Amino acid sequence: MKRLAGKPFTMLGVNSDEDREAAKKSLVREQLTWPNWWDDGRIDGPIHTTWQVLERPAIHILDGKGVIRYKNILPKDVDEAIDGLLEELAKATP
Repeated sequence: MKRLAGKPFTMLGVNSDEDREAAKKSLVREQLTWPNWWDDGRIDGPIHTTWQVLERPAIHILDGKGVIRYKNILPKDVDEAIDGLLEELAKATP
């Protein structure tokens, strides 16, 4: 997400579609522009297990300290979540 370059958080997607090419096409269709990891087509893959991913594909939003603030967020809710974190950060900065 270009508008967020240099901001203190990271956004990643995790995808476990069985067909990797179908997963890539869904990224284009959903217009997801942030990094997305493919978990080898498995809902019990290492990423899903470690991050306790409940939905597929999954979007997690981390703050500048690396704390997961949103897990399994829907693409339509991403901008609102990010804007909320930016507002929170602005209020905390003297």
